[in-house]
Amino acid sequence: MKIWLNRTIGRQIMFAFYSVFITLLLSTLCIYFYTKNQMIDSQKQLDTLSEHRTKATLLHESWLMLQYDVRGYALYGETSVLNEINKEKANIEEQTNWFKLNKTTEVDAKYAKDTRFLYESYTNRVIPSVINYVKEKKDGKIDEPFLQQNTLSKLTPAASNDNQQLSNSNSSSLDMRENILDMETTFTTYRNEINKQEKAAQKSLGSLVNASQVLGGVNIGILILLTLLFVRPFTTRLTRQLKRLNRETDRLAQGSDTEPIPVLNEQDEVGELTKTFNQMSASIIGQKKHLQLNNEALQMQSEELLAQQEELQAQQEELEEALSITLQNEQHLKYRNELTETLASRETYTAYETIIEKLVAITHAEFGAIIFYDREHLEQIFSFGITETSLGKIAMPGSLLERAKLLKRSTHSTKQIALDHPLPHPYYIYESAVPVLDAGSDEVLACIYLGRYKMPFETDELEDMMSFARQIALSLLRMRVFDEMQVEKEKTTTLIHSIREAMMYFEDNKVLANHALLNLFDYSQQNNEKQNIRGLISLDVQNELLVRRVDQKEKFNKFIDKVYSNSIPQEDIQITLNDGAKIVTIYAEEVRYHASLKGIMLVLKDVTHEVEVDRLKSELISTVSHELRTPLSSIYGFTELLLAKSYNMDRQKKYLETIHSETKRLSLLVDNFLDIQRMESNQQSFVIETVDLVEIIQNIVTVQREEDLLHIWNVQINEQEKMEVEADQEKMAQLFTNLIYNARKYSPEGGSIEIWMKQKAAMIVIQIRDEGIGISENDQLKVFDKFYRAHTSSYPKIEGTGLGLAICKEIVEAHNGKIELSSELGKGTIIQVILPTKQS
Repeated sequence: MKIWLNRTIGRQIMFAFYSVFITLLLSTLCIYFYTKNQMIDSQKQLDTLSEHRTKATLLHESWLMLQYDVRGYALYGETSVLNEINKEKANIEEQTNWFKLNKTTEVDAKYAKDTRFLYESYTNRVIPSVINYVKEKKDGKIDEPFLQQNTLSKLTPAASNDNQQLSNSNSSSLDMRENILDMETTFTTYRNEINKQEKAAQKSLGSLVNASQVLGGVNIGILILLTLLFVRPFTTRLTRQLKRLNRETDRLAQGSDTEPIPVLNEQDEVGELTKTFNQMSASIIGQKKHLQLNNEALQMQSEELLAQQEELQAQQEELEEALSITLQNEQHLKYRNELTETLASRETYTAYETIIEKLVAITHAEFGAIIFYDREHLEQIFSFGITETSLGKIAMPGSLLERAKLLKRSTHSTKQIALDHPLPHPYYIYESAVPVLDAGSDEVLACIYLGRYKMPFETDELEDMMSFARQIALSLLRMRVFDEMQVEKEKTTTLIHSIREAMMYFEDNKVLANHALLNLFDYSQQNNEKQNIRGLISLDVQNELLVRRVDQKEKFNKFIDKVYSNSIPQEDIQITLNDGAKIVTIYAEEVRYHASLKGIMLVLKDVTHEVEVDRLKSELISTVSHELRTPLSSIYGFTELLLAKSYNMDRQKKYLETIHSETKRLSLLVDNFLDIQRMESNQQSFVIETVDLVEIIQNIVTVQREEDLLHIWNVQINEQEKMEVEADQEKMAQLFTNLIYNARKYSPEGGSIEIWMKQKAAMIVIQIRDEGIGISENDQLKVFDKFYRAHTSSYPKIEGTGLGLAICKEIVEAHNGKIELSSELGKGTIIQVILPTKQS
């Protein structure tokens, strides 16, 4: 096995890896199954406690129902109620027996014993007393039109005396009250014990989770230990051997002699490499000695070369002759190089006057011009030695330039000069035109025109012209590409700065950012920015000014430090800015060019709105579930009572009124949700008519006064004066009902509610003022938002959906009005509604 492992390094590495992996896997499985079993036991304990609490609650409810039925039987004496009493007795007996059979702790046993004792006491003493009382009342032995408490308290299972008076004993009354109080105390005590046991079980479960984490840490420690035991010795040996190979290789490269390296393991790749190196170094040393012998032979040959020096002296004269030719060529090349450098360094047309001058000198011409075209049309001409009149003739239709442009090849011509032309040369002019072509599209970019009087252009001169034409073509194309790059750069700059997400780009210890990042961090741009070629902004002060705005500075700095070290953070982070005013998510992406890392881009996304929407959604679900559950529970409970029993008409009417009230409340809640949805989607329809606000508000105040006896109402409205607006009457009633009801609801301790209405110019102003709990400054900014409810922690019983004021605002704005709010915490709130009059 050991020999097989030592044959390759890969096998040794995989052996160490699998050893560590299997050890880690086994320890992890052990921790997992241990934790799973412990959590199952804890969950079973919690389920048992929950079942006992539920049973205890049912027993308590049955006990209360038994008391209500006993009292009802004493009041009405109906046989059906007595039957209900017997059913409740059987139910309680069954539940107490359940506790007796399912007790798990001493607390359960005590609770089963106490409830059984109280049940037997109540059924053996109190209920027989009530039954005897009703029986004697039906027999006429007790003559009482209404139930008297002192009579019931004196009643015992014994018969009444001859004078139709009950025995004067208070023991039953006392026992009855004591039984009721004892049962309440027993239930409360048992429920508290159940809660304590549940908390203890939950605490135990938390301790189990912590223990699992500790075991996980121990598991990681074992992994590290195994790595040190198995992997580190192997890597140390391998590294030491490779370092020695590297050191001896450097010595060999510098020409020094090397010593053979001992082979630690002849079977693996490093051993093979060491043996090969030893063979190679021995071979190089042998060749070195051979070269030294050759060097001595070369010394002898150098003496022979001295003899040949005289022969070379004779050839010097020939070289001097060639030198003159070389100097001429050098001057020619100098012009060519200057022309080439000029073409390579220019990005505009500004240097082409110099270029045509040099081109004339190189070709020994006497005048010339460069004509540029833009899509086959003449754009610009640069000339040397040509008058304005002659320039006009050069570009005329049918000229030499036009033929070269049409044929897309060089053309030549010879013209005879007029006899009256003042020239000392023969009366001929020799012209040549060479088109400058785009090699890709074969488009004519420009034309080179040269002319002279002495002699025709020679072949090498024409070749120079063709060569320069190609260079000019490359220069023009480069200029075109440069212009296109400038346009793309501007487009990229605009695109980057138009992105809403903030961006930071890290490259070569530089930090670049867009405007969105500066706006996100409120970063001062004065004296701290300069435009970069990538369209971003180079920050002179990199991280220090940004981190001032960050609440989690340590977390942000760690993330940025990773980026500076070119370590790409794989996970996103979330931070807050300006004491929680903004919530930002940050993630990093690599920027690669030709598979090499160029930089790292950070994207900082402002998710404040998304987080707020998520929070409002959670609050909405909680609020809606609560607001819907309350009326539904009432409706369900009273309908269940009506279905389960037969009640007299008064009680049925009372129950039905409650059901109707809760149904109306539920319908109003649903209408509020539908109203806000229709208003948001602009689907809300309004029936516009002339509406008297005085009449609407007076009707609302009348209804609210009848329902409220806690507040002092101060209504300052002239009933004889009409204040009419063009509005939807139903929506106006909904608006002021919500506002006046809010004044009542948010002043739970009473106080004054003041309502006044005045007409100012073309507007009607309605103000509603209360002396309630008030609204904080932070809540005032959001109180008209949908589903937002101001914090009322001091008054948890004040409920609502957060839709009332949002609907009010939509109604007012739909009628071209305005609603304003001012409030002071603890002193009250003022709501002011401003609506245009009918005349306006």
